[in-house]
Amino acid sequence: MVRAGTVASRPAGLSGPAVAIALALLALPAGPLAAQHEVTFEVGASQIGPPIGMEGDDARFALVGLRASTYGSSGSGAFGGVLVGQTLDGAAGGSFLSGIVEGSLVDRWSGGWSGRLEARVLGYGAQSPWPYRSYAIEGGPSLRMRTSNLGLEVDGVFGAGRSRLEVAFPSLGVARVFETDLWRYGAAAELTVGPLDHNVALAGGVHRTPAGDYANVGGRLSLAGGWGVTELRVDWWDTPTSSEVAAGVAFVLALGDIWSLRGFFGRTDPDPLTLAQPGSGSGGALLGASLAPTSASEARGRALHQVLESGTETSAVRLRVRAPASAGSVAVLGDFTLWEPVAMRHDGTDWVVELDVPVGTHHFGFLL
Repeated sequence: MVRAGTVASRPAGLSGPAVAIALALLALPAGPLAAQHEVTFEVGASQIGPPIGMEGDDARFALVGLRASTYGSSGSGAFGGVLVGQTLDGAAGGSFLSGIVEGSLVDRWSGGWSGRLEARVLGYGAQSPWPYRSYAIEGGPSLRMRTSNLGLEVDGVFGAGRSRLEVAFPSLGVARVFETDLWRYGAAAELTVGPLDHNVALAGGVHRTPAGDYANVGGRLSLAGGWGVTELRVDWWDTPTSSEVAAGVAFVLALGDIWSLRGFFGRTDPDPLTLAQPGSGSGGALLGASLAPTSASEARGRALHQVLESGTETSAVRLRVRAPASAGSVAVLGDFTLWEPVAMRHDGTDWVVELDVPVGTHHFGFLL
C-alpha cells in the first residue's frame, strides 16, 4: 500500500523505508475477528533495509502502537492509529512517530455494487540522524462490485502534502534544509477471481507526481479463514528514476477473541505521494490485544445456518434468514467473506445463500 520516491538528498537513506514500513503496518486490517467498534494496543518490532541502490546498515526498531476503529454494517466508518518506533541501533537510524486517520462513506447498491468515498491523513516524523517531517492527505471515490466468485474495484486517488528534511554537519559548518511539495493524482483498478476466502487478483495503476509519472502492475493471492488472513503480492513499478519489482506477504492471525498478530515482510513499494523510497528488504510484526473485545456470545446468535456437506478444510453451508417484506435485498457478511456483503436470493419469506466456508467457528451477520 506504500510506494516510493526520489528525495535523493536523504543521506541516511532510512526515512523513506521507515515511512513505508510504518504506514504499511498501520494500514494492515485489524483482523477478521475484530468487533465493529475496537481499540487495540500493540507491541512488536521491525527491521528496515536501506533504499534500493543505496548502501547502508539495516535499522531495527521496537514498536508500540494504538489503533481504534468504528464501522457500521454498511462499511462506513473511521479508523485511527499511531505507531512509535524506538531505534535499537542509533547509528543506523533514529526513532520515529507515525500516524494515520481515515474515514469512509459506503453506499450499497443491488447486484453486489457499491460506491465508496475515502479520505485519510498521514503523518511521519523522525529527529535523528537529521530532523525529518512529512504529512499528507489523500483519498478519492471508488466503484466496487462483488459476487460470490468475482470482484472489481476502480479507484480515483488524489493527494497533497509536504516534507521537510534538515541536514547539518556542525564540524564542517554545513547546514541545509530540503522542503518538498507532495502531491499526486491517478487511478487504480483490481480484478479479483475466486471466492472471498481464497482468490487471485490482477492489480495496476497510474500516478502523476511532481517527481514524474509512476505506473504499476501486479498480482495478489489471498487466503482467509477462521485462523486469519494472508496476502502474497508482487508488483512491477516503473518510476521516474528506475524500474523496480516489489514483493511481500502481509498477514493477520487471530489468536483468540482478544489477541491478534499482524505483520508485513518483503520489499516495500515506491510511494508516489510521500516520495518514500523503496526498501531493499523490510519487515515487522505487531502483537495486539483488544481493549474492548466483543463477547463471543453476542456473535453466535441463533442457528441461522445448515451444514450441507462437511469437509476437512471447508464445508458447504446454507445460510437462511427471514427479513421484513420491505427489504429490497439481503446480504450476508462475516469473517469468511472478509466482511464484504455477499448477496442472498429471495426464497418465499426467507433469504438464502449457499457458500463454502472454512471449517471452524465464525462471526457473521446480515445486511438489509
